[in-house]
Amino acid sequence: MADSVLQDIKDRLNIAEVIGGYIQVRKAGAAFKALCPFHHEKTPSMQISPQKQIWHCFGCGEGGDVISFVQKYENLEFREALKLLADRAGVQLPDYRPQNQEQENEKDVLFRINDFAARFYHQILTSDARGKEALEYLSKRGLSKETINKWQIGFAPDDFHSLEQALASKKVRLSDMVKAGVSTKNERGQVYDRFRGRITFPIFDLSNRCLGFSARILKDDGKSAKYVNSPETLIYNKGRILFGLNFAKAAARRSEEIVVVEGQMDCISAHQAGIANVVASSGTALTEAQLDLLARFTRNLKFCFDADAAGLKATRRAIETYLGREFTVRIVDLKGAKDPDELLKQGAEKFSELVKEAPLFLDYYLAKALENYEAKSVEQKKEVVRDILPLVKALTDPVEQDHYVQELAKKLGASEKAVRQSLMALKAPSAGPAVRQPSKQAAPKLQVTRSGLEKEVFGGLLTYSDFAAIVKAKSVPEEFENPEIRQALGEFFKAGANGIDKSLSIAKEALFMVESLVENTQNNTEAVERQLFKSFALWKVAVIRQRLLRLQQDLKFAENSRDKQKVSELQTKILELTHLRMEFEANI
Repeated sequence: MADSVLQDIKDRLNIAEVIGGYIQVRKAGAAFKALCPFHHEKTPSMQISPQKQIWHCFGCGEGGDVISFVQKYENLEFREALKLLADRAGVQLPDYRPQNQEQENEKDVLFRINDFAARFYHQILTSDARGKEALEYLSKRGLSKETINKWQIGFAPDDFHSLEQALASKKVRLSDMVKAGVSTKNERGQVYDRFRGRITFPIFDLSNRCLGFSARILKDDGKSAKYVNSPETLIYNKGRILFGLNFAKAAARRSEEIVVVEGQMDCISAHQAGIANVVASSGTALTEAQLDLLARFTRNLKFCFDADAAGLKATRRAIETYLGREFTVRIVDLKGAKDPDELLKQGAEKFSELVKEAPLFLDYYLAKALENYEAKSVEQKKEVVRDILPLVKALTDPVEQDHYVQELAKKLGASEKAVRQSLMALKAPSAGPAVRQPSKQAAPKLQVTRSGLEKEVFGGLLTYSDFAAIVKAKSVPEEFENPEIRQALGEFFKAGANGIDKSLSIAKEALFMVESLVENTQNNTEAVERQLFKSFALWKVAVIRQRLLRLQQDLKFAENSRDKQKVSELQTKILELTHLRMEFEANI
């Protein structure tokens, strides 16, 4: 996309007006302020500059131009956000020619077929005698008419060719029906409807496009599967989609957490009860791609799977999937209910209360492991240790590991030394060190992200020469994650601040941050510099912690390989970095 086209769109739009169409903004001098929609806050920390056409949040560090705001708020791809704003600005975008136009055309056909199928099945459920029994079943399950319409729930008649004939009347080819997954072909080459005699739940992407279906049998004949799902297609990949995320994304941002349930009915029932930050894994363990999707909205997950053995096993699998990722995970205890849907029937308040009280996953599993424990049984002690220690081993913070070692020893009536020896004998988890297991204390106030700190440091060195000298002496460009900042600092380390092009969008945003600091401190330069030095120290601590994490991974590998020399070298490096981290932490 040509820079001139992008600039034309930005010039025609007032960023404050565009953002004001999504959230409430208020005038603050020459700029505007707002409560940031990308994290929970009570005091406005997001500032918008119509003059510079940029925005920045001092609470979470997010920022950018009008396109980046719409892209993030709407969860759109860059091209989609650009098209939306271009239409608003009255700018004609140049023709977009994807690398594989044929494939894009095919995708469009599959989207349209699935969308037609969703509307076809929904019409049968709500307005056709063939859907009467299914509608009665859903009503008995407690779903309202509004909910059925919102989720476009439908019914596929027990007929081999009803959808096929409806699509054929629209000149859709049989081969495309099969490619879309709504029809299937047998060994003799006969094509017929994939879903028959089933309640259909459309599966939408974040842009509310129908990708496929999960279909529940209405009359169980004892032979057919309870659920039949769409096959993998050009547009549908089960491991990359989470049911209900299109409806849950706004609530997930507000609450800063997502509740993950197993089934579609659990998810839909929760939304109907007013608990909108709920998605369904559709009975499978979360994949890396699904975790990447969730991470766009929150790093706080609460699993609320069925209370039976299969549900507990699925929860454990889900947790093992996220090991190695920066998620905080809690487990919702259903307190006797067999599944979330049954719990919701006891009242939304009770469900919300249990979600709020959900314990950290390790506390939950430790309690579960000890439910039937008898202190006299050595075998049970060993079983509890085998069950819990792999999760303890996955913790990266030695203080947290030590806490659970003490807890386990105390609960089992064993010595800490014995538990620790068992822990050391375990191999490091293959997924790598894992989990951010927060303490039992109240959650700390949200800190600016590393990305935000980088921008603030960058803006500071562009503004104050003394601060720039400190940054140059105690950091290197490679430590910065943002590629634009890293490239600009390469020039800075060679030619000083004058070597940086201040017309760069990243430079404008960084300078805007410092200017806002100056304004917020009533032009108190000393206070601004104190804040900049604190931000620099916070950023360095984040950099060092990341390096320590990598070294700890290397150390575990060296210990498992019994490479004593490597172990000694890594321990020395870890000690040196720990001391350095403590020096910077003293300035925070």
